[in-house]
Amino acid sequence: MNGPLILIEGLDLAGKSTLFHRLVAELQQRGVAVRTSRNALCPENRIALLADELRRDPTAGFVETGALFLAAHCWDARHFRRPPAGTVQIQDSSWLRTLAFHTHHRTPAIPEELRSASASFPAFDAAIFLTASIERRRQRLAMREAEQPGSNDWQDHLVAKAPHEFRALENELRRMAIEYAGAVELDTTVLSPDEVLIAALQHFSRFLPKVIE
Repeated sequence: MNGPLILIEGLDLAGKSTLFHRLVAELQQRGVAVRTSRNALCPENRIALLADELRRDPTAGFVETGALFLAAHCWDARHFRRPPAGTVQIQDSSWLRTLAFHTHHRTPAIPEELRSASASFPAFDAAIFLTASIERRRQRLAMREAEQPGSNDWQDHLVAKAPHEFRALENELRRMAIEYAGAVELDTTVLSPDEVLIAALQHFSRFLPKVIE
């Protein structure tokens, strides 16, 4: 029997990375073997690395980036091996983000090809979708920029420059996370990192019984 594959999904500045790192640390402290991945299910996926680099270029076209991400997700589907028994894999974001982005922007062909290919993608055993208010995200954006100047890319800045577009994209991703992964939504606007971690553990405990022993 394989271990569970769990997903933390959401748009930028919702607290996704913070939860990811805290959840990994908490599970490891409790003696749970953890395998991690971000965007690509397989860390050795070189196509995904190239796609992630290209998406940071504001002059790159959507068909250009979408085709690379599609190829990366298909590569994952062929090479991914589920975690062994006793090991949990925690995934930070997924192919659903690619689908939501290109559906929202109506990129030619990419959403249709991705939906068709998704039948072969590994299924998540549990998923959580993080969200937060626009104002709280703006505060986090400013804080991160002050701590790590230049670390925010053009998509991060959408929350300040084009909040309506940002929210529309988030709604698309939320719908797909629920439809394809059965995600449960968690609003982090007024929650501390500890409270977010507790809520996530409560949700995932159904799939990770040894975590709460």
